[in-house]
Amino acid sequence: MDVYTRRIVGTAVGTRGGTALVTAALGNALLNHPRPEFFHSDNGVEYEARSFRAFLAEFGIRISRSKKGCPWENGYQESFYDKFKIDFGDPNRYETLGELVAAVYEAVHRYNTLRIHSALRMPPAEFAARARAML
Repeated sequence: MDVYTRRIVGTAVGTRGGTALVTAALGNALLNHPRPEFFHSDNGVEYEARSFRAFLAEFGIRISRSKKGCPWENGYQESFYDKFKIDFGDPNRYETLGELVAAVYEAVHRYNTLRIHSALRMPPAEFAARARAML
């Protein structure tokens, strides 16, 4: 998630969480968006993994992590992911993994382009476009 625009910029889907999944999501973000100066995360072990930290270093991205017991330091992402987990909490309702993956990408697309974000008063993609136009 781009903290300024609240836009989800990197997405990856896998059957298990972990370092490979978060690395894939960041790689996806880097394909279409400028390299961020910082990558902020919670204290999950996947973000501490040597391979993930090496990936960040390869792109010159510094890591910023929430203090233990301070989830509000990553509140933007936590808020999105909390709602996301509720929407997709029962992956068994999909007949195939492909249907689940399609639903995940559709949900991210709706969040970015249709859902009006309360802090922005518009969808994140629209806010991002207006911010680019002001540069």
